[in-house]
Amino acid sequence: MNCADARQLMLEADLAELSPDAGGELGAHLATCRACRGAADEILSLEAGLAGWLAAAAPRGDTGAALASAAATARRRARQRRLAGALTLAAAAVLATLLVLPARTRMPGSSAPVPAAPLGGFSVASPGREVMVVQPADPRFVVVWYLPTRRSS
Repeated sequence: MNCADARQLMLEADLAELSPDAGGELGAHLATCRACRGAADEILSLEAGLAGWLAAAAPRGDTGAALASAAATARRRARQRRLAGALTLAAAAVLATLLVLPARTRMPGSSAPVPAAPLGGFSVASPGREVMVVQPADPRFVVVWYLPTRRSS
């Protein structure tokens, strides 16, 4: 066997076959050729270094427990974000209600125009519908809501 054939076999061989004591044609060549034996030793050294690096990089302990813990943490954080969003929305609704409630005038629907007395002659026609007129603190704005009619069964 020549060195080129031996080096090709070393790339494909099992680690146990890279020893001069392994027997076979490759083992016999490694026992007699110093250059190929050095190449085989280098492959074994690199393989051992890689195995050590992989062992150091492997997670400690139970991987399943670590994944379950990470998933539980992610679910808890998502639940906290949803709750914070809902609380923020509820607080905004309460604040808006407190700001608007004193100035609101709710008028029952009728076929005739309904004057909104505190709004300086502003009137709303709402045949058969309920209307809510809101005057916020800023007098430049008026909010008119046409509410859906309630059907009686």
